[in-house]
Formats: sequence, structure tokens, C-alpha cells
Amino acid sequence: MVMISAKDLEFSYKDKTVIKSVNIEVCKGQILSLVGPNGAGKSTLLKCMNGLLKPTKGIVEIDGKYIEKYSSVELARSVSYVPQAEPAAFPITVFDAILLGRRPYLNWYPKQSDLNIVTDVIKRMGLEKLAMQDINKVSGGERQKVIIAKAIVQEPKILLFDEPSTYLDLKYQLTMMQFIRELVDEKKICAIITTHDLNLALMFSDQLAVLKDGRIFAAGAPSILTEDVVREVYEVQSHIHTQDNKAFVVPLKAM
Repeated sequence: MVMISAKDLEFSYKDKTVIKSVNIEVCKGQILSLVGPNGAGKSTLLKCMNGLLKPTKGIVEIDGKYIEKYSSVELARSVSYVPQAEPAAFPITVFDAILLGRRPYLNWYPKQSDLNIVTDVIKRMGLEKLAMQDINKVSGGERQKVIIAKAIVQEPKILLFDEPSTYLDLKYQLTMMQFIRELVDEKKICAIITTHDLNLALMFSDQLAVLKDGRIFAAGAPSILTEDVVREVYEVQSHIHTQDNKAFVVPLKAM
């Protein structure tokens, strides 16, 4: 079942077209990783998929319904978006910052069920010791985990992450991706992730879409990421190493 799709999508900034005839679809239980060099259009595409940017041409559908037909509350209950960076927050606790993710479901005050959802995600993401700290006093990596937790408590059908491993050390990059993978499998939702880390994309994705100059250069199962694709898209000579049926990219030299 297709949960989110883009059809013949284009987007332009003034006279410059940065997304060109993009077609993608993501089904229930799938993770799609958008990869490609800087300026390829990954973040812009993600914003079009979330309704933050209006495409110049083409359509975005969520559960077969045009994104324009969704009210702001309906969209917030269906799609959760984690940007590369968020502006400085008000001086509130980590717990309350995460609780803000429940806004689409709140009237005036959170119910006990809302508090339980936040508490559960805090535990699963290992944020218990930070829960009562001021959000503005935690480290960059910890703040990134809080932003991700806030998106997850929104309980959407579709998760959109723009470079979620930014600011995270190696352990928490893996922990975060494992958590997203488990969440997608457990809740039968889907996720689209932009990333520069090809190996994380290969490890955790069901699909890859490789962007170059605003177009999809290659798309499909992770096996589409070949040494030729890496060379053409990134201008890097590499070796694709396979172990235990998992592929890993070993960069050798820039061309």
C-alpha cells in the first residue's frame, strides 16, 4: 500500500529549477533514503513532500489524497518532519519540548495518555536523565535526539527526516537508525530520510533514490548503489564491499 508519493514533481526558486520531474512512492513498512551530493535537491524534495514548499509542477499524495486537501491538523497527524536544524527553543524542559509533538491531538491540556506516550519514547531513546533539563542547555547531539523524539510522539503515518544523524556520534547514529527501523516495522508506517551517509542508508533502507542535479539518477533496492553510480554521482572512486549480505561503500579517492 502506497502511503506517500510524488508524481512528475518539479520545484523552482525564481528561474532555477532545483527539482526536475521526480517520481517516487513509499509503501507501508518501508524506509526510503534520499542520497546524493550537496545541492542535489534532497532537502527541497523533502519539504515538497511535507507541504512546506509548493511544487511548481506535479503532485504529492498521502494515502491517495492530494496533500493540498489536508487541513493543517490532518497533515500534522499524518506526517512528521524533522528538519536539519530547529531555531532556539523557549526555556522549557526536554520533557515539555517532546510533549509539543502531541499538539495535533491536544485541546487545552495533555491527557494522561499523551504523557504516557512521551514517557515511553523518552525511555526508548535513552533520554530519561535529560527529561527535566532545560532544552537549551543540552548538547547538540542530545538536542537532535529530542527533536527526533518530538516527531515520533506525533504518531504520524509518515516520518520525514532531513539528515537525522547530524550532530550524533557513531553509537547514536546507529541507535537512532535502529530505532527508526524498529518503529517503521512495529507501527507499519513509513519513513523518508535524507542522508550523506551511504552506509547507514544501505544498512537500514528498503529503497534508495540517488539524486543528482535535481533529478533521480537511480532508484530502487539498495543494490542500485553500484561503484559506477558512486563515481558518476559523487565523482568518487569506491569499492562496494559485501559481508553477511550487507553492502558497504569504501571510498578510495576523489576524481
